[in-house]
Amino acid sequence: GIFFYNGHPVRQVDIVGTVVLLKERDAFYNYGVDDSTGVIHCICWKNPMVAETTFSGHPGTTSSLTVLEQMKKFQEMVSQKTKLGIGDVIRVRGYIRTYRQQREVQASCFYKVDDLYCDVQISRMLELPCLYREVYDKPFQGLEEGQSGLKGQNFSINVLLEKMEGFLLENKIQTFYQQELETIDMLVSLTAVNPPSHSCQEVKSESNSSSKIIHSAFKEAIRMLQEKGMVFQKPSSSKDLYHVTDHDKELLKVTLDVIKEDCRRPRHAEKGCHFLHVLTCVRQNYNPSLTEAVIHRVVKLLESNSDIVSSMEGYYIAF
Repeated sequence: GIFFYNGHPVRQVDIVGTVVLLKERDAFYNYGVDDSTGVIHCICWKNPMVAETTFSGHPGTTSSLTVLEQMKKFQEMVSQKTKLGIGDVIRVRGYIRTYRQQREVQASCFYKVDDLYCDVQISRMLELPCLYREVYDKPFQGLEEGQSGLKGQNFSINVLLEKMEGFLLENKIQTFYQQELETIDMLVSLTAVNPPSHSCQEVKSESNSSSKIIHSAFKEAIRMLQEKGMVFQKPSSSKDLYHVTDHDKELLKVTLDVIKEDCRRPRHAEKGCHFLHVLTCVRQNYNPSLTEAVIHRVVKLLESNSDIVSSMEGYYIAF
């Protein structure tokens, strides 16, 4: 759930834009929001209290009726603010997530912006360049001293991730344990901390702290490699053993065989096998816990080796 812009970790976003696409479902609205940099889908959940609450048929005193009238007005106001149409201006705050290889925003708060004279949008346009200039376009400095055990070292997990990926590919590593990578000086040096003090007790304490920092950094980098589909695990293997996707010949063969076999069938002969069909078959034949990212990487490798070709978006044919 963490994305990066110029090395800055981003988890939540605040968007102001125009609704250009609208799909309504029972539980949520799917708004396509154009903020002038592009269009992103925003999943905005309906308020079940507003949808289900009714205020008719409640006998009571004059004061209780007044409260009910106020609640009814409030319900109508919420409904007006949260149900938008094409061309309306919306503000959305929420978390970024990936669904079917597309980024979208899972809204935690959203409402219609009454901006008759474009004051809100103009203010936003003036604010954003300053925000990017002062924050996002500057190099990310990592964690400061006192906030982590890195003791003043500016450390970016992205650097370790990049070097680790290069190490696995260049050395054609097929499987590895995290503890093995933690013995590679070139990788460990990326998480280097200040030399320990001279006191024996302090040396021991500093060494334990450094080991925890290194272990935590490597664990996070491997998790990110898993999200990219670069590495994966098998249920039948040790929980600490990781397989490198690019060098797993069995996985490549199983995926290629699935595409070849299905392309012989009449329904797949013309346009090929869809990616999701390939994913399902490989999970059944090889590893039920494989992620979409892993199979996406495998398909790209097979395509780069000219073993398969993409007939149309999401469909593949084997030679």
